[in-house]
Amino acid sequence: MSGQLHATIAYYDPPVRPPAGARPDFTNLPLGGKAVRIEDMRGRAGEFSLDREGFVVVSAPTQVRNFHDRAEVARAYVPEVGELLRAVTGCRATAMLNAPVVRLSSRASQRPAGATMTGDFVHADYSAPAAELMLRRTLPPEEAEARLRQRYSIFNVWRAFSAPPQDVPLALCDTRSVAPRDKQHCSITLKISSGEVMAWENIAYLHSGEHRWCYCSDMRRDEAYVFRGFDSDPARAEQVPHSAFQDETCPPDAPPRASIEIRMFAFYDE
Repeated sequence: MSGQLHATIAYYDPPVRPPAGARPDFTNLPLGGKAVRIEDMRGRAGEFSLDREGFVVVSAPTQVRNFHDRAEVARAYVPEVGELLRAVTGCRATAMLNAPVVRLSSRASQRPAGATMTGDFVHADYSAPAAELMLRRTLPPEEAEARLRQRYSIFNVWRAFSAPPQDVPLALCDTRSVAPRDKQHCSITLKISSGEVMAWENIAYLHSGEHRWCYCSDMRRDEAYVFRGFDSDPARAEQVPHSAFQDETCPPDAPPRASIEIRMFAFYDE
């Protein structure tokens, strides 16, 4: 098969799986690298769907000049992402779930204030209870109750703004290839940007040879992934497992990957 590469992706890999109902600490999980095949979506964007695989790669021009400038990102990029999400999903309204996150490859010699590391193991950011918790925290109480009575989703919009190729691309897993037994619900406690300590439930994944991994090579700053983090409609793709991985075919003089992601709610009249 052309348009693919082989790589190692880290999975949750405990010596013994915890008992049902256990919630291991997401920040201290035993991990194990697994060899996987990763399909390249370059030139095949039309073959992927949010309602089928759970992700798409789209053209997404931006007016932002400096993604490390938080003020510029808040002023220009957040509205761009909301507009993009409404166009791609057909939702009627959006709301930002958390502040934009800039991530840099570990090869970066400097890490600007606020930038963090790439997410280098298979995970999803929110379980169903966490999605409801985040919605209630994001919206005023009356609006939250109204939104919970209709369909809502969480999406991640991810963009690489370093020049291609990316040394540490982001891979996305086709939700149709993930079985319930592959999921391990976890507990995570972190200090968020406001300084508040917050706890919620998210998901790690055990390896399966059935998992279908995809990425898009040589991503440009005018492109983006849009992928589903949650959907309240059980008939639709729910969480998309995702992970950064080291592309061993990337030239050693390639710039360290720099990317920005925003998680947003999407609301529907259904």
